[in-house]
Amino acid sequence: MERETPFWRTSPFWLLMAILGLVAALIFLGDRYRDVTVGMEIVPKVMARKAAALSAMRINMVKSAEAEKRAVMADTDEASVSFAEESLRAAEAVELNLGELAGLIEKYPSGKEEDLKREFGACWAEFREIDRQVLDFAVQNTNLKAARLSFAAGHAAMRQFELVLSRLVSDTPGEPICRLVNDAQTAALRINILHAPHIASPDDEEMDIIEKVIRENDAVVKMSLSGIRPLLPLEKKATLQRAAAAYEAFMEITARVLGLSRQNTNIKSFELSMNRKRKTTAQCDEILTSLQDAVQSRSFKATR
Repeated sequence: MERETPFWRTSPFWLLMAILGLVAALIFLGDRYRDVTVGMEIVPKVMARKAAALSAMRINMVKSAEAEKRAVMADTDEASVSFAEESLRAAEAVELNLGELAGLIEKYPSGKEEDLKREFGACWAEFREIDRQVLDFAVQNTNLKAARLSFAAGHAAMRQFELVLSRLVSDTPGEPICRLVNDAQTAALRINILHAPHIASPDDEEMDIIEKVIRENDAVVKMSLSGIRPLLPLEKKATLQRAAAAYEAFMEITARVLGLSRQNTNIKSFELSMNRKRKTTAQCDEILTSLQDAVQSRSFKATR
């Protein structure tokens, strides 16, 4: 009796297998084609978003740096604070842009872009640290406050001292009194004049020397006032007392001027802004340029 041939050995079976294989291949290739097509559509969009994030970072970084400089150069506390807040807002915008860029690089990675992003992150961290110091100094305005105090209240107290002493000379003529009054007025005026170089000095040692000269002139004033007292009649001693009070007020103002000047916040903020901050800003900008070039290069390849 003749054996029946198994179905799997027949031609129809293999024809069916071939058809099933072809269908599977078409499905696989269709998925791959769809993935490639989707990728070709997404990649340019990702590249465009990267470019937009980088452009926004550069714009906001420049805004932050410019507002910081205006805060340093402002002539009032209110203006300094306002510009400092503007600078901080722009810097926070850069942080948001950087976060967006990091997400996009992770989504469509590139070794070169990753390296440049890390390099920018380090530079940006230094930028923010310098910014914090600059803006903290800028809003204090101690040199500016010292100058205003000296030119206004200091000058007024000095003028009052001179006027009261001048009355002693006119009411009580005599060579010894005139000489002592002149010595006191001259020494006090030297102290007043020394306010300005102290306020302008960025150097602690130089300020030490100025303060030493101030103390020497202070001693001359006090010695001169003490020398005048025994030469005056009783009824004129009250005038001398008013002169001494005016001088004491002047020296209290002088102490406040020197204390503010010693902090040197305007000078420190200016030096930081013009030196370290300027160099760091340029370095960060250079890295951003390299990142933009890297992104544009990949965008060109992706669209070819």
